[in-house]
Amino acid sequence: MDFGRAQLYVYGLAWLAAVISAPVYVDSIFLIMTLPHRCVVPSCDDNSTQYNQTFVEWAIPEGDQCHVRILENITDQCHPDTFSNLTTSCSEWVYDTSLFSATTVTEFDLTCDRAFLGPLAGSMYMIGMLVGAIVIGDLADRFGRKNGILVSVLLLGGGGVLSAVSPTYYMFLLMRFFTGAGGVGLFQVIFVLAVEFVGAKWRTFCGIFIEVPFALGESLTGVMAIFIRDWRYLQVAVTAPAFLLITYNWIMPESVRWLVAQDRKTEARKIIERAARFNAVEVPKYMLDDDNVQVSTIDGVLSVSNSKVELVSETKPEDQIKKTVIDLLRTPNMRKRSFNMFFCWAVCTLVYYGLSSNSGNLGGNIFVNFIATMLIEIPSYIFSFLVLDRPALTGLCRLSSSEHCP
Repeated sequence: MDFGRAQLYVYGLAWLAAVISAPVYVDSIFLIMTLPHRCVVPSCDDNSTQYNQTFVEWAIPEGDQCHVRILENITDQCHPDTFSNLTTSCSEWVYDTSLFSATTVTEFDLTCDRAFLGPLAGSMYMIGMLVGAIVIGDLADRFGRKNGILVSVLLLGGGGVLSAVSPTYYMFLLMRFFTGAGGVGLFQVIFVLAVEFVGAKWRTFCGIFIEVPFALGESLTGVMAIFIRDWRYLQVAVTAPAFLLITYNWIMPESVRWLVAQDRKTEARKIIERAARFNAVEVPKYMLDDDNVQVSTIDGVLSVSNSKVELVSETKPEDQIKKTVIDLLRTPNMRKRSFNMFFCWAVCTLVYYGLSSNSGNLGGNIFVNFIATMLIEIPSYIFSFLVLDRPALTGLCRLSSSEHCP
């Protein structure tokens, strides 16, 4: 059975992890949103002042968010005749909180001379993704998929919660780095683990459609933002659920493929036998015990490799040829394929995050626009699946700029 109850169980857990890992990819749209603002007018504003006030017309130059007019006459401090045409820069601002009660921009006054600091949150997150994809991917290969998930969860949940309580913007930036590393690490490890548990017949389906819960998780960020208008509480809401995935250390089986690669065949056999019982099928004993058996695949129970010989062979891992990332560039054909994939991923990522991060700039309701932008991914996954394994239609898939296309 290529896809039985055991595979469905693992794939379901992977879907949940994909939903939880997704919101931090796009939550910066709400966290670092710049709200309409103006300078504080000391002679007119008080503790209960609002963004829209009548004195703004004469106290602040039209359209200027960084300067305030200078007083000429202090006898009647908040009157049109007391302000000159001369201006001075201001150090305090009043924000329009009708849409969001607080963002990092309003909390840390990231405007005027400090406006350049706002986009750094997105940059730090992307740098965290770059480092996390490399480091956690290597960690998962060396120490196991479940350990990769655990490290990712701690970085994602810990970095997210700590960023929400950051007293300074620079601490927030540092925590965004760890959050980015954890978010990308969690998704890529859970993706690999899910695909490794299904038969070859189902790998294309599972590899593509695990992106569906990811899109749902991204759209869930917009739903939560409708009800949570303070950036600190929103950040906790989208990252704290990651701690639930710590339970995967006990309820998620390790990748059999990885166990075999590490010569931990006894553990691999136990997982296969457990999966077989869960699927209500029986594993022929010779498949696991006969070191000389020559059978092409074990997808009938659980796909762990292309050959059963790999499962029962006594060859030690140190005797096998170790592959590294350099092998992607070692031969002309692999170099051509690798550089092609590098280019496609760069273009797709640029377009994807460019559209996602600017969904808040579209006209209309910001929440509806954001949710629709995230959900529009799902039809593209269906389209990719329908044409991916059909050579005559592969060109159409490439025209769609989908990263799933060959």
